[in-house]
Amino acid sequence: MSSRLFAYSRARTVLWRRHGISATALRFTSSTSTDKPVPTQTTNHTDADPPATEQPNVVASTPLYSKDEADAIKPSSEKANDDSSGKKSGSRFEFVREREPIVVHDASQPIKLGKWYRIDANMMDYNQVGKSHINTVPRLAHGLERVLFSPGVHLLQDPNSRVYNFDPYIRGITQPDEFDFDKLTPYITSSKDSKLIKYARERKKRFVGSTSSMTHVLSHLYFAISGGKQPDISSMSMRFADMPSRFTRGMRYPASIALRYNDGVYSIDADKSFDVKDSILSVMGKSLEKLLTSTPSEFEMYKKQNSWKVKEIPEENYHYVEAEDFILRSQLDCRDDRLPRKTFDLKTRGSLAIRMDLDNHEVSRGYQIKTMKGRMQSFEREYYDMVRSAFLKYNFQVRIGNMDGIFVAYHNTARMFGFQYISRREMDEVLYGNELTGNHMFKMILLLLSKMLRTVTDQYPETDVRVTFNSFTPDHSLSMWVEVIDDEKEAIAVKMYQETGQYSVNPAPTAATPEASKEAASKEGVDPFATKDPLGAKPTETDAENALLDELLDEDVDPVEGVYVNSDHPIQHYRMESFSTLNNQDTDDAITLRDQTDEWSINWSLKKSTAPPDELVRHYRQLRLKQSTFFERPSADTPEEELAPLVKVLRRLSRRNMWMNNTPRERVVVNKSRIPDYAPLKHHRADRPVKASSPKPRHRSSPKPMLKTQPAPKTQPTPKTQPTPKTQPTSKPQPTPKTQPAPKTQPAPASEKNEPSPTNSSSDQSGSPEV
Repeated sequence: MSSRLFAYSRARTVLWRRHGISATALRFTSSTSTDKPVPTQTTNHTDADPPATEQPNVVASTPLYSKDEADAIKPSSEKANDDSSGKKSGSRFEFVREREPIVVHDASQPIKLGKWYRIDANMMDYNQVGKSHINTVPRLAHGLERVLFSPGVHLLQDPNSRVYNFDPYIRGITQPDEFDFDKLTPYITSSKDSKLIKYARERKKRFVGSTSSMTHVLSHLYFAISGGKQPDISSMSMRFADMPSRFTRGMRYPASIALRYNDGVYSIDADKSFDVKDSILSVMGKSLEKLLTSTPSEFEMYKKQNSWKVKEIPEENYHYVEAEDFILRSQLDCRDDRLPRKTFDLKTRGSLAIRMDLDNHEVSRGYQIKTMKGRMQSFEREYYDMVRSAFLKYNFQVRIGNMDGIFVAYHNTARMFGFQYISRREMDEVLYGNELTGNHMFKMILLLLSKMLRTVTDQYPETDVRVTFNSFTPDHSLSMWVEVIDDEKEAIAVKMYQETGQYSVNPAPTAATPEASKEAASKEGVDPFATKDPLGAKPTETDAENALLDELLDEDVDPVEGVYVNSDHPIQHYRMESFSTLNNQDTDDAITLRDQTDEWSINWSLKKSTAPPDELVRHYRQLRLKQSTFFERPSADTPEEELAPLVKVLRRLSRRNMWMNNTPRERVVVNKSRIPDYAPLKHHRADRPVKASSPKPRHRSSPKPMLKTQPAPKTQPTPKTQPTPKTQPTSKPQPTPKTQPAPKTQPAPASEKNEPSPTNSSSDQSGSPEV
């Protein structure tokens, strides 16, 4: 190291003396850089070039500086010919080298397109709005509350001894056709929540939203500013060492939200254009949440044969917070006062086979979770998939509701397997590295979303618009598309998508079959088997149009052209670029804060696309087509050879283990010893329980307790045989301590450890040979 520093010092002196390069233009950097630029000679005098026989200097032979430092000493002529237009290449996207100064954004002012701004977590306050009625939030039932305080997975039934750790009632799952969902509180969107809108108007906030409508959008903002950080799966077993750690394909799905204007407030609703029907997991999630928080007798009332007994439908409990320009709402599922944040979220997690084959859950419900570790049929596989596909959204939901964590119930839609409690701290460590980084990341994401949505509403004031976010672009920036909503035409497109699978207002024409053509001809009175006269009349315009239509039907039609897009209003496209600044150092790498002294800020810029309108419409239609076909899954009629390899394996395992879903006919044994007792604890020594009827134990060396405990049994028969005046001398045995044999045997103190009853102690004394 010292020789290298000496060489660097010598080279710096040579450059300064011979070529006039400033000593501050070069800094010592790692020699492992892939670029090896040669320093440019920028002489300020007319000295001749060095002789050819002179040995090359150290700087010319060893790259002691990075590419950025080499660009800094380029002459103006080379900078003018540079094609980067003032930009340098980064590991993820291009950084601006010669840009205008970054402005610390004023939250009260709108942004200017193309200008760079800087934000940090200290710029936003996150406060609760109103009162959360935590006392009315339900608790866990069936003894499941002990899962909250014991890490790891808790099996419902021990596979070895077949003993149930919890109530066997929750083993079998009630199917949707047996449960009365009308007795549950219906879901209320943000645009229909009057209380949520009222809070926004009182506090002069522009946007309102809920966890279900915002978490997917927040995920794309996280991908844009996180520097490509991936979840940490190092705690998994070695069987997952070669498995990918990046987020799943479903997390990269473009997210769309609908901004509904209502008297000065924009409500953020989830876009349901392609989510036309509820999956089996979303339907059963409602009934399973009721199962986990109700006793068996209470849950039986919600089945269809007993639902008439339910007189009142309980109201949902919500937690409201204000952050920047938002009023956010989070539903509170369950509570336990012993947790640091009191409340937590309930998550019912379907097995791997169910998630991969949702439309055929009756075939895939035989998949069993049998072991703790392993790639298949294990709790570790379920946790691995949950980290990559759901942890980020779960973490945002927990933070919005100020909850302590999530309670996960693993099932296969037919039976329950086990339970696990995952705290918010554990999710932070897996996603961000620590809780401090997670807090900063969440606040800065909300700040960015507030500024971007405010730009959209300024462009389309008092208008319902759809905003689509896509973070997986070729240049690794965040794309934002804006479209004005036409409810009438969209209702037609959604109906068409349900019937034909095409999101279009005008359905694509289909070619008529020969049988249909003959039937239509017979109805018109024309002989369907007649042949045309070759010398007959010439073809008319109608015949030419039909021929052209048949020709078009035979050709391949681009499916993008049939996707409905409201082109009556211009489609807008924005692109957001960002990079981080950590302790005054710009970087595009993933950030993990060490302590409170680290200063982290996000630099970002929003630019509007200047492409032609037709090109923007074409790209937006491609994006909408991608959304409509993103989650296409095999149906029950799909041939076996067309299935994905993983789906084939999962279906084979499901058919093999389908019988295991049936409730076994065996003696049910429940481990009731593990059920905690929440009664007030008595203040006494745990190793010496004292009964109410037993005398208070004394020290062994005191002689008075022995005199009181020994004659006590002898005074009981005296009232039966002697008159009352003669019972008084029985209390005067104290003057005769010399005849007392108790100090020789000491039977009473030896039995105090087991605390026998007085009858047992008297019988032991009478049976003693010394007495």
